[in-house]
Amino acid sequence: MADFFLDFLQAEVGLDAKLQNQVLMQAVEDFVSDSKLEKEEAISYKKQVADYCNEQLKAGDEVQVRELSGELPASSDGTSFFDYTSEQGYELEDSFPADRATMRKLTKFVGAGGGLNVSFDSLLLGERIFYDPETDTLTIKGTPPNLRDQLTRNKS
Repeated sequence: MADFFLDFLQAEVGLDAKLQNQVLMQAVEDFVSDSKLEKEEAISYKKQVADYCNEQLKAGDEVQVRELSGELPASSDGTSFFDYTSEQGYELEDSFPADRATMRKLTKFVGAGGGLNVSFDSLLLGERIFYDPETDTLTIKGTPPNLRDQLTRNKS
C-alpha cells in the first residue's frame, strides 16, 4: 500500500545516510577482523577509512565506496574491500554523504552517561587504557596533565 502512494506521488524513499555510514563502519570492522590484521594494521586501515570519509566531508563530496576501496589495501587473499562488501551482502549504496560522528567511532572510543564523558584514541586500548568487562572498570595509566592538575588541586 505504501509503495502505491509513493508511486502515485512520484516520490522516492530517501537515502538514510546515517544507516549507510553504520553499515560501512560494520563492513570495515568485519573486513579487518576477517583479514586477521595485526592490531597496528587494523588501526591504520580504520584510520585510512576515517581520513577518506573526512576528506570527502570537507570537500562536500559523498563517500564513493569503489573509490574508497581503491585507496585501501586488499586482504591477504587479494580481496578488495569493494568485492568483500558485495560478496558479504552489505547493502551499501555506491555513494552516500559521510557522517562525521559515525566515522569518528572508527578511530576513537566515545561514551557518555551519568555525568561522565569519555573519549580516547582506539590505539590506546590495551596500552594506556584497560577495560575489565567483569568489573566494568576502565583503568587509565598516565592521565592527561590538565586533568591530573585539576584532580590534584581538587583533592586538597
